[in-house]
Amino acid sequence: MLFNSINYFIFLFITIIIYFIAPEKYRKYILLLASYFFYAYSDFKNIIILILVTLISFISGLLLEKYKNKSTQKKIIFIAIFLIVGILIYFKYLKFVYENINYLLNTNFSIENIVVPLGISFFTLQAISYPIDVYRKEVDVEKNIFTFALFVSFFPQILSGPIGKSKNMLPQFNKKCIAKKENIKVGAYIILFGLFQKMVIADLLAIGVNNVYSGLEDYKGIALIIVAFMYSFQIYFDFNSYSKMAYGSGKIFGYELINNFKSPYFSHSIKEFWSKWHISLSTWFRDYIYFPLGGSRISKNRTYLNILIVFLISGLWHGAAYTFIIWGILHALFQIFERQFNLYFKFNFLNIIKTFILVTFAWIFFRANTLEDAIYFIKNMFFIDFVNIKNQILSVGLDKIEILVLIVSISLVLTLEVINIKKDICSWFVKTSPNFQAMIIMTTIFLIIIFGVYGPGFDNSQFIYLGY
Repeated sequence: MLFNSINYFIFLFITIIIYFIAPEKYRKYILLLASYFFYAYSDFKNIIILILVTLISFISGLLLEKYKNKSTQKKIIFIAIFLIVGILIYFKYLKFVYENINYLLNTNFSIENIVVPLGISFFTLQAISYPIDVYRKEVDVEKNIFTFALFVSFFPQILSGPIGKSKNMLPQFNKKCIAKKENIKVGAYIILFGLFQKMVIADLLAIGVNNVYSGLEDYKGIALIIVAFMYSFQIYFDFNSYSKMAYGSGKIFGYELINNFKSPYFSHSIKEFWSKWHISLSTWFRDYIYFPLGGSRISKNRTYLNILIVFLISGLWHGAAYTFIIWGILHALFQIFERQFNLYFKFNFLNIIKTFILVTFAWIFFRANTLEDAIYFIKNMFFIDFVNIKNQILSVGLDKIEILVLIVSISLVLTLEVINIKKDICSWFVKTSPNFQAMIIMTTIFLIIIFGVYGPGFDNSQFIYLGY
């Protein structure tokens, strides 16, 4: 069930009605049932995996409370992580492992086609972090299995995050569920703004990006450079829109999810970029891998090795392919070179441009269907021909009006992001007059209807990160 589908809005509307008319003591359980229905909507069999991961994490917490010996607790955590990671590896990476074994040993091992459960990369991270947080005494042991199941399966975040920490989310699920009109308004506004980013910007960019990547051999030079930057904006507005709609959905029910993006394309360095991009994931890797490895508190070379390990794992987490591994390694090398050689300009706007170009280059590997495609893309993007530039631009598959819509929409959203750095636009907006709010809402809906990508012949575009 996609956030940008009619089915989701019907589901959300029905859930809101039932949630707020029900007695307060039942609301948490209504959300749990809604979350399991939401997750089972794509494939009911996936519920089994979700329940199994939930039980492993939940039971590990109970065992940590029962056995106070540090050595025993570490064994409990190791077993829980081993089991959960094992489930993740089986569904997401086993085929990749077999392919590499066959290549290296010239064998012909085969494996049945395994369907990867949606969201498994996300809810497994939440489940893994819980026993670690209990061990660190950052959160109390949760003894209500239904509350804990809601923490792992909460429908706004189960498919593509943001990844919630137990110390932030479990206390919220244990508090009284009080209906607030302002939460509903703010949540609805944020969902609408996310829908605009998805349908008017990300899905329109997807047309050009998909056209080129599905027939790379037909493109060179300017067209490839344009598409490289188009994908940078596509993946940002696509994932940011998802995160906003997830945040807005949670807000309606009174729950605060993490703000997953903070204007990452205005970063002055790759390190800063990762403090603003997919924040819930980057902080997860920082807290549960980078810091335990020693972080930057050790020697310079060990710090660089830690960065490399974290981003290698991050690349693999995104997908079982060498393109993702290289993407992760590139981000590690960018950070290492920035630190080692102090690669910063005097003027901040040049640092922003440098960072954006480096990120865009790395996205080529992230988006490419194969490693060969990525190599072709990079080798041919520099064969620039300045003849018929207009036709080269239009060759990506977008007409003049669509390009104009993208330029105006992207400029508008990025401008709002710059303003939002110093002033919370959403808080300001809810305090404005009802007439002004209605005008903005109607204008946004009108723009989505007129310029949004949908209708006959359109294949409803799923969010990019649903595939990872």
